[in-house]
Amino acid sequence: MNHPPPIPLEEGVGPLLRWYDFCRRPFPWRETNDPYAVWISEVMLQQTQAARGVEYHRRWMRAFPTLRSLAGADEEDVLRAWEGLGYYSRARNLLRAARLLEARGLDTLPASYEELRALPGVGPYTAAAVASIAFGLHVPALDANGKRVFSRLLDLEEPVDRSSGERTVLSAFERMLPPDRPGDFNSAIMELGATLCAPASTLCGECPLGFLCLARLRGSALERPMISRRTKSESLEGILAVYLYNDMVFLRKRPPSGLWAGFEEFPWSAPPAEPESALTEKARRCAPDCGGEVRCSFTKWRLRLAVRIIRLHSPGDLADGGGRWALPSELAAAPLPAGSRKVRERLFDEGIIPRSRSS
Repeated sequence: MNHPPPIPLEEGVGPLLRWYDFCRRPFPWRETNDPYAVWISEVMLQQTQAARGVEYHRRWMRAFPTLRSLAGADEEDVLRAWEGLGYYSRARNLLRAARLLEARGLDTLPASYEELRALPGVGPYTAAAVASIAFGLHVPALDANGKRVFSRLLDLEEPVDRSSGERTVLSAFERMLPPDRPGDFNSAIMELGATLCAPASTLCGECPLGFLCLARLRGSALERPMISRRTKSESLEGILAVYLYNDMVFLRKRPPSGLWAGFEEFPWSAPPAEPESALTEKARRCAPDCGGEVRCSFTKWRLRLAVRIIRLHSPGDLADGGGRWALPSELAAAPLPAGSRKVRERLFDEGIIPRSRSS
């Protein structure tokens, strides 16, 4: 059974904001109120740790400093700037949203939670974060950090990834959210969850909310939050084919929809995640040199792909490949999914493909 905290949550607002003002990490997106810069950071940080996202954010802002510059960019340039962050639909949605806003005659993001929420790729958390941080709107931004912090404050005994648990957490968040500094409060909760109130460890003695945290009082902090059982990812084995002709390498183009839509990559297969194709069947038949293996994962699959290197006497030996032959400089510049990107670096590092000056 859950009990209310012995001290009202509202009494933690002042200590939390004072802690945040003094202890927050100096990220570049915290040094500006530019809605565009805040939006980019929030989308990047959906699947990326903040410390790792710093250089990506700086590089992005140099390449596309304004909403208009992003709207006018080529998709390939946008994907290249995103390379290494994964989940490339996020970059495509940023581009779609920028072009949509420009078509409406806007040169910045709308100062409305509902309008932000309607943009491609913007979910409730991202819309709330941008609305509160950039525009000072009184909306709670509840992410995984926030769910963890509040589940511990409440010593919540129900899963936070189910609707009833999330409603309980959101209700507590809304009660605590101050009207005068909603953006800083949302950022402070994120910061607390990323530093002192982490998933596998807690620094309760340093926490500004320790005096009202029920989980700390009861010794159950590391048992919270409760998460409902989830299906484990499945391991698959397959092959990845590197076709070489002189210094050129073959890249196939993925379909315009589905997994890694429109990306180029080295042909690979690992049924049922990726069916066998003529390109991978040929690689199996050719008894090629082995190039080791590469591991990567996505959705519910964990892949281990044997890399097979096939040298062809003529590019015509690879008929109907559904792709193109790329020079070393073109290979270096191409945005690739994670597995193919790892193999590319190996090909360059081992001298299998000469590293051009541009790579």
